Amino acid sequence: MDVRVWSAMAVVVLAGCSGSQAGSVDEAEVPGAAAVRSQSVAASDAGSPRAATATATAGATAAHGYANVEGHFLEGERLLMADGGVSAQKSEAVLGSDKAFAQAIGQFERDASSRPEVQDLTGLYKAAATRLIGRDGTLVSFACGYSLCVGEIRSRTEEDFSAWSEAFGMDKASPVYSLTTAPMTWGRDQHGGRFVFSVDPAANAITGQ
Repeated sequence: MDVRVWSAMAVVVLAGCSGSQAGSVDEAEVPGAAAVRSQSVAASDAGSPRAATATATAGATAAHGYANVEGHFLEGERLLMADGGVSAQKSEAVLGSDKAFAQAIGQFERDASSRPEVQDLTGLYKAAATRLIGRDGTLVSFACGYSLCVGEIRSRTEEDFSAWSEAFGMDKASPVYSLTTAPMTWGRDQHGGRFVFSVDPAANAITGQ
């Protein structure tokens, strides 16, 4: 499986998968740890989608305390994290397995069910992700915690998902601090991929664990 990681963007791409078995991480495509700048909202952005998204992100992060304390992450988020950042190893295992991915999405949704601020954050990032999908793509599943979001896109070609990943990682309207993607193939005309990204500048690292 081809894992791609972007960090501020850091991006990891897990090799393309077919079926439910994950492959190995292509470390050559994982850039070295780069400093990630927190994206602040300028006064001129007030009322813009970027301002709304950044405000929701800050509110959700503040609501659960300091992100570098792993115990403060929600249960679903911890399935994909190590040392306060996104784990490439865990991401590979979860994104590459139909069963593990479904379980992770389910846990994220349960975590959000009693947390209105997480539901607001999910809505904002879901709208941003959907906006950048091509005409032939569909956002099949999507869920967020306080610091991470995870989801799946189906499209007609592999290029559609790759283009979405690049556009979403650089989208100024929705701050993303790291992004891990796993291109997938479900059949001859079923392409797309799964992804996990950080919306928390304090959880911007992608670790090898």
